[in-house]
Amino acid sequence: MRFEDLAVRLVAVEAKLATLTGTSVNTDNASSINELDARLSVVEAQVDQLITEKTQKQIEAIVAAPADAATVAVGSIVAMSASADVPQAADVVADVVIAQVEAAAIADPEVAAIVAAAVAAVVAADPEVVTDPVAIATAITEAVAEIPAPSPEVAQAAAAAVAEIIAVATGEEVKPEMHEEIVAAVTTPADPALDEIEARLNVAEAKVDSLLGK
Repeated sequence: MRFEDLAVRLVAVEAKLATLTGTSVNTDNASSINELDARLSVVEAQVDQLITEKTQKQIEAIVAAPADAATVAVGSIVAMSASADVPQAADVVADVVIAQVEAAAIADPEVAAIVAAAVAAVVAADPEVVTDPVAIATAITEAVAEIPAPSPEVAQAAAAAVAEIIAVATGEEVKPEMHEEIVAAVTTPADPALDEIEARLNVAEAKVDSLLGK
């Protein structure tokens, strides 16, 4: 009976995901524990991907919004973070998101992308990383290093914004040597081949979305 109940619940969850993603769904119940496990693994991966995409969009909205004018609730981002169930870590995530909500809108798209990546790194990090000043500073720095280097004229502004995020996340003033690491992470070109592919993918995604009426 328990197996059958779980199989029915899984089909219901798969149906909801199909609605969200616009895909087809297998309406047959799993016939074995192995099949149940495999299908649940797919569901878990899809859910994680949807949460990541939604969180990223919310962070981007906050970065682009004027100070104290964000339409996204801080609590919703914290609730979707990896630290949601660990109060001490959740508080750090909330502090970082609140600081961004209270900051002025970032108009330059290159700076905004870097700031969004830094905030997203905190939201996605495991609780033990979030509560470790050295680990979270490293996670943020590594995340912004993955973003294509901005134009020279905005690089310092981007590095300063990242430094502010690290200061909020760690509760400590960013030391000169750390600031140098941030500048290097921001200004050093990422993988050129991946940069080109990302740029092409951005265009393709936009065209597909337009065809779908999004």
